[in-house]
Amino acid sequence: MRKLPLLPLPVIRPLLEKDLDDVVFEAGGRRVEESAGPNLLINADYLLGNSVIELKMLDDEGLLKPERQTKIAELFLQTQHDRPVVVVDPRLLSPSAAHEYARIMEGPIKRAVSKGRAQLKQTRLRIGASTTILLVINNGFAALTQEEVVDHVVRRASNDSNEIDGVVVGGCYFHSDGFDSVALWPLDYKCIRKGRPFQEFEALKLAWDKLAEKHTTEFVMGEHGLDAKKEPVSDLVFESDGVTFVKPAPAWGKPSTFYGHKRPRRNAKSFDELSSVAITIPLFGELERRRFQRSLPDEPMLASRKAWEAYVRTALSTSEVLKPVVPVSVTRGGWESWRRHHEGAIGLHSIAEYANSRFNRRAKELMLAASEMSDERAPPRRYIAIGTEVIGQDAANDVSHLAVVRQRRNALPEIRNLVAAARIGHEEAVALGAAYAIREGIDHLFYRNDLRFAWT
Repeated sequence: MRKLPLLPLPVIRPLLEKDLDDVVFEAGGRRVEESAGPNLLINADYLLGNSVIELKMLDDEGLLKPERQTKIAELFLQTQHDRPVVVVDPRLLSPSAAHEYARIMEGPIKRAVSKGRAQLKQTRLRIGASTTILLVINNGFAALTQEEVVDHVVRRASNDSNEIDGVVVGGCYFHSDGFDSVALWPLDYKCIRKGRPFQEFEALKLAWDKLAEKHTTEFVMGEHGLDAKKEPVSDLVFESDGVTFVKPAPAWGKPSTFYGHKRPRRNAKSFDELSSVAITIPLFGELERRRFQRSLPDEPMLASRKAWEAYVRTALSTSEVLKPVVPVSVTRGGWESWRRHHEGAIGLHSIAEYANSRFNRRAKELMLAASEMSDERAPPRRYIAIGTEVIGQDAANDVSHLAVVRQRRNALPEIRNLVAAARIGHEEAVALGAAYAIREGIDHLFYRNDLRFAWT
């Protein structure tokens, strides 16, 4: 399988308060003059028309705070227990748990609204403005989407304050796969007090769009220089008590113009790059044991039926879920034919090598013939079912499940689980499925990838 290389990800310049100065000035506004005396520290920032505006920048990634991670881990483990990787997505929570998640995540916004309320109140009283506007710019809180920030700000402003007449929420959300890059610049206005509309919003929005165009042009022309420190939105990952928690990066929703329908991911492997997924041992009966013994009279494991069976039992006892021991049928005739092309293979080890070569050949056949599950195609009576949850940008965080399925006429299928919630990607899961298929004497592999949280 041909793999395209991961291209280096570009970085852009984050927004500065000066950028917002330029936006307000372009819209016809100005800085509020600082007052003297004890009120100096609680001034709002701008006056635009008859509206006073307080700017709050969300510069930090709120999900990287350890105390917040602990609370989120406890919340999501209630429904995603016994998993090596937990997806952090409020859609997976009950309504009450989703409300608690919102409460945990809104901490920085709650503080911004609280401080902004005091500044707007003091400034309106001092200069007599008719409308107060809280302007919140998401500059680094990538764990929240624009819609989530808007919801949080509106709720806090509506519930906690009679001093905020409206809110404006914006941000620069930068996405890139190394070849394609896109920066989204939303700016949303929500009226809180209907009798006090923000008449100047359209002028502010036009100025904001002008900043977006200027910022993008500077990026394309390579003018961000040393100030370019903002990376594209990516998976947010943290560990808690041996469990990995992932808030996946948003999906692109369309194919790449360079990579095609499947963007490359970190730690993704081709079939040729997979490590061993099974341990093989030769399988033969008493008649073949005697034949092998005549060719290898000095091998103690072949000296008697009892010795060989003890060897097999010991080998089988080392089988693991993610590396099963797979017996492979061999014959002396097949082994001798194989050995003619492998002159360096000697002793009992040569029989093991022969069994392993037979395993590899059959496993490759099964993997190449593996089919995606489809409602239009009737499955065979017995097959290995492989399901992989594709999670975000890093294949190391994917979770796979394997089972033996036996179809029964006029009855529900029998399902015997082989692997549950293993931290392996699609390719490794298919290879492991082939190993189990050989062990179980099954000729078919079917897979299905869950792309709900995929970076596609």
